[in-house]
Amino acid sequence: MPQPDPSAALDAVDTHFDTFVEELRALCRIRSRRQEPEKMAQTADFLAASLRRWGGSAEVIPWEDSHPYVLGEIEGGERALLHFNHYDVEVEPTGDDDAWISPPYAAEIHDGRLYARGVADDKGALLSRVHAAAAWRLAGLRPPVTSRFIMEGKKWLHSPGLGSFAEAHRERLAADAALWENSWLDDRGRPLLKLGEKGVLYVRLTARTLARELTSQNAALLPAATARLTAALASLQRPDGTVTFEGFAEGVRPPTERESELLRALPFDAAFLRERAGVERFTGDLDAPGAAVAIRTRPTLTVTGIEGGDNRDDITLGLPATATAKIEIRLIAGQDPDRVLAALTGHLRLAGFGDLDVHVMASSRPHLTDHRDPFVSLVADAARRVYGVEPVVEPYTQWIGNQGALAGPPIVGVGVSRADAGIDGPNEHIRLEDYRMGIKHVIEVMAAMASAPATAATAADARGTKEARR
Repeated sequence: MPQPDPSAALDAVDTHFDTFVEELRALCRIRSRRQEPEKMAQTADFLAASLRRWGGSAEVIPWEDSHPYVLGEIEGGERALLHFNHYDVEVEPTGDDDAWISPPYAAEIHDGRLYARGVADDKGALLSRVHAAAAWRLAGLRPPVTSRFIMEGKKWLHSPGLGSFAEAHRERLAADAALWENSWLDDRGRPLLKLGEKGVLYVRLTARTLARELTSQNAALLPAATARLTAALASLQRPDGTVTFEGFAEGVRPPTERESELLRALPFDAAFLRERAGVERFTGDLDAPGAAVAIRTRPTLTVTGIEGGDNRDDITLGLPATATAKIEIRLIAGQDPDRVLAALTGHLRLAGFGDLDVHVMASSRPHLTDHRDPFVSLVADAARRVYGVEPVVEPYTQWIGNQGALAGPPIVGVGVSRADAGIDGPNEHIRLEDYRMGIKHVIEVMAAMASAPATAATAADARGTKEARR
């Protein structure tokens, strides 16, 4: 099948670019913070209206443990391209609003850059996918692929409702390939194609040794919860962070030789990170290329917080009855959060800490798309045509996420921002020209998908979807 000519759609981006930018600014003016449910609902309604405005269908779906999902479609060719994005903002601590050159929700343009909270993560990437499908229609053409959209508004960082939502709407999310929520261009203007995400197992570990807190004069007779908790934590890893309990690394998929080459070629500002952390060297004395590999391919356990006893700035004489710690375990491809949890609880039991309470706060599976997948090559070729540079393939990433909930089709992360976009900090922004090029990149992906040879997996998925619809 010949590849559809995308030139008219690409021209439509230029013709209607001001309209696209104004819609993005309107979206960014909605303060879609997870702590403000009414603003989250307003954002979901805005996005559904956008899909309908550009000729698609959309439904706003309330869901347990989530702000509303937006599920939509802009119909086109037989093959389907899934777009996953989120519309909540402020993923990390955001800094002082007074540091902005304009108010964070004013969505002002300065020197060719749009400044707004959430424009780089993830509203710019989100609307670029909608506008790519819209450009085909504005050019008077039927899009060469059907675009399916899932837009989530997380109530909590780890998206506890995504797995059940994806399972309940599996047929409507069926696709030949997927573009994940975000990525960016590096400082040389090269698109970064992200092929995976780490999973996470986040638990709270609690020690209870007494019915109530008593004076520490009883320390010779009664156990302190703080001592019990810290002993349990010390049994999990060495001081350098190396995890020691059996079964932690079960199933870990080591990178192939080619993947290691790709990882070592990734830009990694080791000096910046060391300076920011106030250290002279990395754990294990890793150099920059080694650090670029380790940060993406090494599973980790971090005690993110410990509480127990009386921590007031005073001399206190208490014997702590309870103590608690939060533990974040980042999982890489091949690990399973359920198996790691079983290994953790089994270790605590065998080490004599079976009385400690283990509460799972968050869990997600790691995911990895093979860099040799034809869709990865297709997205890379599309990037070469649009940007005129060689894209950078990142086979493993250090980010945690929820790709595992949509596992099946190949998934590639692309975006419209840059590494210096100030994501989640003061003066978050995107360059307008990057937004234009990001839309055109997705248009080129759509055109190439329509004519790409079907893989065996794609054909099987298509047959399964048709059977389900019968």
